Formats: sequence, C-alpha cells, structure tokens
Amino acid sequence: MNKKALSKQRREHLKELFKKYIGYISFCLFFAAASILIFKFLPEDAPINSEYAIKKNKTSEEWQTANILDPAAYHLIAADHKNTKTDKGLELYRNEASKESVVWFYNQITKNPEVTTAILENANSNSIPLSLAFSLAFVESCYRPTVTNSNSNKSIDRGLFQLNNRSFPELTESDFYDPYVSAKYGLSHLRYCLNAAGNEVSALAMYNAGATKVRSGKTPESTLNYVSNILSYREGLDKLFNTQVAIFFDFSDENYLALSMK
Repeated sequence: MNKKALSKQRREHLKELFKKYIGYISFCLFFAAASILIFKFLPEDAPINSEYAIKKNKTSEEWQTANILDPAAYHLIAADHKNTKTDKGLELYRNEASKESVVWFYNQITKNPEVTTAILENANSNSIPLSLAFSLAFVESCYRPTVTNSNSNKSIDRGLFQLNNRSFPELTESDFYDPYVSAKYGLSHLRYCLNAAGNEVSALAMYNAGATKVRSGKTPESTLNYVSNILSYREGLDKLFNTQVAIFFDFSDENYLALSMK
C-alpha cells in the first residue's frame, strides 16, 4: 500500500471515530462549561446546610470552619464533641483585651444580647465557668426568659433559670421574667450548690432536685438525665469556644494578647 492510500485510510478511520464519539465529547464539553458557570456565579457566602454536612460525615472541625456558629445546627451536634479543653471563658471575659470576643461568641449562641449580658455578669460575680452557666440556662429555658412550667406540686418555675415561686417567694412575677434578676438568683443558687456539693455533677443535681433529695441518695432519674444533658451540651460549647475564640489568644501571656482577630 502506497503512502497516499495509507494516509487516506487513516483520515477515514479518524472520521469514523469522531462520528462515533461526537455525542460523548459534546456532553463532556457541555458539563465542563456548566460547571465553570456555576462556580463563577455561586455566592461565596452561600450558606451551608449543616444537617446535610453532618449526614455526609463532615468532621466537627470542618463544620465549624465552614458554618461558623449556626446555633440551630450547633444544638444538633453539641453532644458529639469530646475531649474538651479547660474552659477559659471566664478568664478571657475578665480580660479587657479579649472580653469583646467572649461577648460576641455568646451573643451568637443566645441570639439575645440582654440574656447574654445577664448570664456573663452574674457568672462572673459568682465565679462560675461561663460554659456551665450558659449550659444550665439552655437546658432550663433554651435562653428564653418568658418560659413557664407548672410542677406536680402546683408550684411554678419561671424565666431564664426556671426559678421556683416557692423557693423564691420574695420575687414578683415580673422579676421571674427579668433575665438579669433570673440570672442573679439562679447563678447565686448554683454557686451555693457548688460550695455545698463540692463538684459540678452533684451541684447540678441539687439545683434541679433540691439538696435534701441528693444528700439522702434519692436523686430522681429525671435529674440524672437533666445533669447529663447539661454536661453534654457544655462539652460542645467548650469545643466551639476553644475553636472560635480561645484559639486566637496566647495563653502563655498573662495579658492574653490577641494573636489574630476576625
């Protein structure tokens, strides 16, 4: 076979291949172009569906980086966080260089600056770890100052820290619904429980069931679940705080100078 005939045969073969795969090539080109357009016009701050991310087994670190402080999603994963570092919240709140960051963080969690301030100030005055104080408020009322709960003994729990009307007879109804008043009495009572019990688990049980039941070994199962819920929530809160706030401060420096602020 001469060169001209061979060249012609090759051209014919190439034409056949092109006709055979033209559909596949066209689809690939269309898909590539569509992908470029979607990437170009997708907003950079498009929200991430955190529930979808969790179902896809996205790690908690990746979730926190991509979906900073979405409280609704946070409540779903709080109990999954383990190996929490030491709580630095109160220390950072007491330092002027980092106080604003602490307030910012808890405002994202409560979505209520008045509630945030009430808890921060009273946790500070009673030397209670911030994550413990906020976890107690979440389990008691989900940070809602107007919550009311009627008990089987006909007493009523009201407000942010669910103060009982029989335990605090000096308070008026409006006092119970005032976040600052509720935080003042609720966290003062928690401090009393901490001093009396000597550990957080027993103190939380006392807060819920009363000192008499706990000391006599008659702590209800509902109270044990209550304590477990608080501690699980606190683990998540500590983890978020460490990755969103504490990481930006140098704890080796007594002034906690900010290494980086967002």
